[in-house]
Amino acid sequence: MLALENVHTYYGKSHILHGVSIEVRPGEVVGLLGRNGVGKSTTLKTIMGLVRPAEGRVAFEGRGIGGMAPHRLAHLGIAYVPEDRRIFRLLTVLENLRTGLDRPGLTDRRREELLQKVYGSFPVLRERRDQAGGTLSGGEQQMLAIARAMMLEPKIILLDEPTEGLMPRMVSQIRDIIQVLHRDGVAILLVEQNVPLTLEASSRVYIMEKGVVRHHAPAAELRANQAVIHQYLGV
Repeated sequence: MLALENVHTYYGKSHILHGVSIEVRPGEVVGLLGRNGVGKSTTLKTIMGLVRPAEGRVAFEGRGIGGMAPHRLAHLGIAYVPEDRRIFRLLTVLENLRTGLDRPGLTDRRREELLQKVYGSFPVLRERRDQAGGTLSGGEQQMLAIARAMMLEPKIILLDEPTEGLMPRMVSQIRDIIQVLHRDGVAILLVEQNVPLTLEASSRVYIMEKGVVRHHAPAAELRANQAVIHQYLGV
């Protein structure tokens, strides 16, 4: 479904990604692990068209999308939940969700079905629907960011550090919603520092170091052999 082939990305003269190749299959959860600053978030930004790759190919369903505008990628079925969430702080929860609902071709009935589905997954958002997004807790804002992405009915969601700074109870809820998305057939590329969660949620895992994919293996294999995790992540 999604493939990066020998992708090189720069910020100015700084060479960040050095020939990164990653694949995500339909309905699959794939983890991307690595220490801070190794290029994980840059990989997602490159996919999402926020950074243009200098070399290599980014393809979605066989179609080259490298450098394509983010709004066009959203129409193709790619949703992105950035590390800093980027919710509209002055809009209410419902207004934030409606940014993903007010699009051509969506009937009123389907809008209501999607809204109720999200409320079913995140009951707190129903309770807070008339509250400004900026007044939510960090965990609630993360839920809102994921819920807004779900409104697009995406084929794949790029999740960047969804559990960063969250309490254990909130981390558990994020893990549950990843499982729900997976059951619904939505593919996920998950960037995380939480190694146990990533190994539990993913079918395969890539490990990055200094802008390069150093290791790729089934998550079950990494769970059984922690030596590789310790080698690259020190945990």
